[in-house]
Amino acid sequence: MRANFKKRLNFGDLFTNLRIFRLLYMVLITCEMLAVFDIVSLVLKSIILVWGFFLLINNFLTKRSIFSPKFKNLLYLFLVLMIITAVVNMSVWFVPNLVITYFTAICFFVFYGMYAYESHGQIEQEMIFVLKFFMYFSLVTGLISLVILLFKQEISLFGRDEALWNYYILGIFKNRLTGIYTNSNILAFSMIQGLVSCDMLSEPYIRQKMQKQIKKSVFFICIAINLICLFLSDSNASFVFLIIYVTVRMFCNLFFKDKTYYLSKFIKSILVTLGFSVIIMSGSFALREHCQSFISNVMVDIYKHEDIFKRKFESKKDVILDMIDSKNAQKDPENTYDFGEKISDIHIGRENYEISSGRINLFKQGIVIFKHHPWLGIGRANLGLYGKKYLKNGLTHPDLHNGYLTILVSCGIIGFTIFAIFSFLVALDMCKFLFISVDFNYFGVFSRLFSVLVSYCAYCLFEKAILFDMTFMVGFFWSMLGYAVSYMYNKGVMKT
Repeated sequence: MRANFKKRLNFGDLFTNLRIFRLLYMVLITCEMLAVFDIVSLVLKSIILVWGFFLLINNFLTKRSIFSPKFKNLLYLFLVLMIITAVVNMSVWFVPNLVITYFTAICFFVFYGMYAYESHGQIEQEMIFVLKFFMYFSLVTGLISLVILLFKQEISLFGRDEALWNYYILGIFKNRLTGIYTNSNILAFSMIQGLVSCDMLSEPYIRQKMQKQIKKSVFFICIAINLICLFLSDSNASFVFLIIYVTVRMFCNLFFKDKTYYLSKFIKSILVTLGFSVIIMSGSFALREHCQSFISNVMVDIYKHEDIFKRKFESKKDVILDMIDSKNAQKDPENTYDFGEKISDIHIGRENYEISSGRINLFKQGIVIFKHHPWLGIGRANLGLYGKKYLKNGLTHPDLHNGYLTILVSCGIIGFTIFAIFSFLVALDMCKFLFISVDFNYFGVFSRLFSVLVSYCAYCLFEKAILFDMTFMVGFFWSMLGYAVSYMYNKGVMKT
């Protein structure tokens, strides 16, 4: 009996289990989005990544299947180029460049290449767990964020000195909903994760795989809260993600519906999708504006009643009675209430701002740095250093807010070309598999994964998150890609 217990509780297997590593890493980087918890999660994430390094070494020595995903030679070549770039551009950031190279290897082999050493059934159950986590996480944090918003416009933690690392503003910051997250853009993408997870978990094939069904009312509540928080965050990049996701999903439903493919149907599907996209885009922006205006008015009303309630209880009993009596209130004008501009002028949503939010300037600055090191790049960790070297006042932001430009500047033309070829080949396989998977019951799942990845590729035009950065956005992309390629290669339909 004791022997069986030890067999079940094999800590050696747990320590070398890549699935546990992926799940712990995804949970930690998701919690890192929250204010106050970000520092704790950062420390734990660092420990997990050290563990991941030993996992890679152990798998390299024992079972090398982890290092044999499709297009592996391109991945090896890209990693070698990153090391060469780090050596050529040797600086105080040499070690961080090597750490970034290691993390890129984690993305390539532990996430994208998970199908090479895991069964599809295990990956499917892992995907369902991760999607459930994203959904409930966004539901709870979004709800808490709205409660804080409605009952306290702004909560300042640990002072208001922006130079401090422990400076947090909960609620609304600069007319945008931050909630309990570290900033509004992060909140917005967390809500996107929740919306995508709701859509995928509601797919019939996935619902059959779940041991415990999720009620439709939970999906409805989660979608409502996620959309409201997304609107109030006023994040254009995440908003574009959602619109493209819905558009691609609609195209897949139209074109692949009756499993017949011809040119006229393709053109018709494109035209209908474009028309739908224009309508949903204009409608969504209008809905966002109305939502922001409505919540602003609700906040004004709540704060007015809250102020009355508070002042009544702080006053003496006879003053309270005088306030109830309208005649006495008129005789005593000091007891009338002027709520002032602070409450009446509450506004959510940015006004009179540059729509690019400085991204055009960052793009120009990135091109300037690229021109000095066009072939091998400068290395991701050297971005700030070379920004100070080649730009008059340095980079206006720590990153370039463009995933593709970041790869071009960091790895040069050679690295960018290698990654582009890899991306094109994977995308080509995915497009082929869309036609193949129509005949199977998991088409709805794959089409959703395909829509997520297309939307994310568009999202990366406005954000840095596709490689290098150890953030929840990068983790989300590579995990979704890993799940998608598992359907492609582990189902035995396409050759690896």
